Amino acid sequence: MLRTAVILIILLNFIVAYCSVLVPVKTIDSPSIPVGEKHVVPESKGNGKNVLQKTFLFNGSYVYLEDVLFVLKNQNWTEEEQPCLKRTVSLLRNLQNFTLWAAWNWDSIASEPQGLLYGSRFHLGNYDECMDAPWYKDHEELRSQYCLADIVLERTDKAVKKRAHDPYDPYQSALNLLEHQSYFLRPLNRLTWGMCVPDICQKESVARLMGILLAHSHLGAAGLKANVAVNSCDKANEPVHYDALFYAFFLVFGALTVISVVCTLLNKKDLNKRILIITKAFDLKDNALDLLKIKKEGIEVLYGIRFFTMVIIVINHQFGITNGGPISNGYRVDEDIVSFIGMFLLHDDVMVDSFFWLSGFLTANIITKVKGSLNLPVFLLRRYVRLAVAYAVTIFYICSVYPYSGSGPLWKKAISQDTDQCRKNWWASLLMISNYFDTENICLVVSWYIPCDFHFFVVTLLAYWLYKNNKLTGQIAAVLLSVAAIMSPGIVNYLYNLPPIQLFTFDFISNPRGQKQFHLTYIKSHTRFAAYLIGFFSGYIFVRYYTMKNKRISQKWSLIGMLTGITLMIAVLFSGPPYLWRQYTVLESAIYAALNRPVWACGISFIVLSCAFGNVLNRNTIVAGDINERDTEWSALSRLRALIKSFFCWHAWVPLSRLAYGLYLTHSLIIARNVYVTRNMQHNDYVTMLTMSGGVVVEGLIASFLIWILVEAPINNLLAVCLLPRREPSTTEEKNEQNQGHLQDNLPPVVQIDSSKV
Repeated sequence: MLRTAVILIILLNFIVAYCSVLVPVKTIDSPSIPVGEKHVVPESKGNGKNVLQKTFLFNGSYVYLEDVLFVLKNQNWTEEEQPCLKRTVSLLRNLQNFTLWAAWNWDSIASEPQGLLYGSRFHLGNYDECMDAPWYKDHEELRSQYCLADIVLERTDKAVKKRAHDPYDPYQSALNLLEHQSYFLRPLNRLTWGMCVPDICQKESVARLMGILLAHSHLGAAGLKANVAVNSCDKANEPVHYDALFYAFFLVFGALTVISVVCTLLNKKDLNKRILIITKAFDLKDNALDLLKIKKEGIEVLYGIRFFTMVIIVINHQFGITNGGPISNGYRVDEDIVSFIGMFLLHDDVMVDSFFWLSGFLTANIITKVKGSLNLPVFLLRRYVRLAVAYAVTIFYICSVYPYSGSGPLWKKAISQDTDQCRKNWWASLLMISNYFDTENICLVVSWYIPCDFHFFVVTLLAYWLYKNNKLTGQIAAVLLSVAAIMSPGIVNYLYNLPPIQLFTFDFISNPRGQKQFHLTYIKSHTRFAAYLIGFFSGYIFVRYYTMKNKRISQKWSLIGMLTGITLMIAVLFSGPPYLWRQYTVLESAIYAALNRPVWACGISFIVLSCAFGNVLNRNTIVAGDINERDTEWSALSRLRALIKSFFCWHAWVPLSRLAYGLYLTHSLIIARNVYVTRNMQHNDYVTMLTMSGGVVVEGLIASFLIWILVEAPINNLLAVCLLPRREPSTTEEKNEQNQGHLQDNLPPVVQIDSSKV
């Protein structure tokens, strides 16, 4: 009896084990479920054949999709959302059956966020797979849409003690790390998630589905609350509609190209005088040669300084905009930002003050040489045209072509921030009031520089005009302007209790228009005037004393001046970022805000004036023994200084420096385009950033050259002729002595304003 019982038990266990393994293999495949058709899951029959739809198996249990379906059906769906619910249920049921169209759609979704704790904010899935299925044209009922949502995670537990001293303690709750912000101010509880859903679904339904999937991910283990906001949805196979501005842009530049080519061919022929003026203004060859002009006035070093300062700005913006986009290693970037290299990125806005200094210096180099009274209207008109023409072309491009130059999950949202604002406030930009009027919608964030530069020129020109008419009054005005320019940023910082400087942290680079300090101090003319004034005073000193041979300084003091300037600039660059991780008082913040930019500008003045007034030591002098022992100890440094000066004076930098303004206007558009057409997260490292920055510089210079040769140079040439027509040379020799193609070479200083423009 006992033996019989044992045999029966063994036989029963064998049968159960056999069925549990064999039945899933012999599961009956159900056909694909048509979209919109009501489906009822068949129940198990008494014959033992399991007819459940296929799904993922784990230890004999059907998991994940069945859970998602259960939660999905038990939501409170409105009547308007019912079509979306039916399509979504059909998608999931067909996915259980591994039907191609359903598996294709689901395969394009990032099933759950990955790398969030490492600083990866964007989880985009596969945008192109969702938008470009092979059957969309023939099966409209299967079309999908790609929706992008911003999600904020909030903890729901209570009375949890944080370990603030070590946010990366491995034994604490991960919720503490989600609430932690690095010195770079990158939030870890915010993510952007893309999902491929039926095109009939509304944003509310998509948010509901995202919340369900997020609850079934590892982030739902601790009961996190997700606030989901769907901000955009792109439907598959939607035709692109080009507006009138798009065609107008190509029509205008096509016409300009034709005119320039025709004028270039006709320029050397015997034509009517008026026609010859036009052909000369549009001559491509002459306008290109115009970029090669070099003025040997002792400040050739500014050509190289201007171009390389622009390159540094491009590199900094490349790092900043990329870090605000989809990167996979945000944690490592945040760690590096407080390193030696990171210091250059957080307070790199002082590089723009270098351009203010250059602009002020070159303005002084022009207007202080004018003998007699200043023709104010001519100066102002000339300056406005030099700034506004290239700016207008850039705005035209942003409003017309830029929205169609890319695509991707982030494209429309990111690019609309420039396109919409430019279409709305283009007129404020061209009136040079965009840094005061509706600054929350400023067209092209980096363009705040342009109205500042124009305002500085107007005020400085008026002050110098006052000085020429009444020296005492002019000197008083200069002192008052200088004091006001230095004190105003400190006063604003003190009144509004602001940080000492606008640091390029994550919250700023991800949304610069939303920063309070950006609108109050960063872009306002009255808080950025100091560097321009110091540049103007330096230019005045240079013009007044450079031609006097007895005003040269010794080799020793010129080196001391250069080293002093470098020290001041390094001190400013590295003293700003520590305000992120240490406490400061409001008064301390105000003092630093008032002094850091003027000190930086003074550093540039020491370097440039030391190069201009210092005696350059060459090898022949050393070999001949014509220097005294007191100067010999400085010979090594002098050679280094001479090498640096000759490098920055290299003629190759002349055309590049003249194209720096166009590069400034276009570089951020190129960087943003490259970042926001991405489909996946990128690994951010220094070599990659430098490589990409080099490409941006080349592309920006090409765009700047086209703007110059087709628009900017012709308009400047025509304006110069209109303001002051040149006399016809009396002899053939006089004609030959003129620099053909360089229309501005023979203009008197009253209209020849050749400033940095950046």
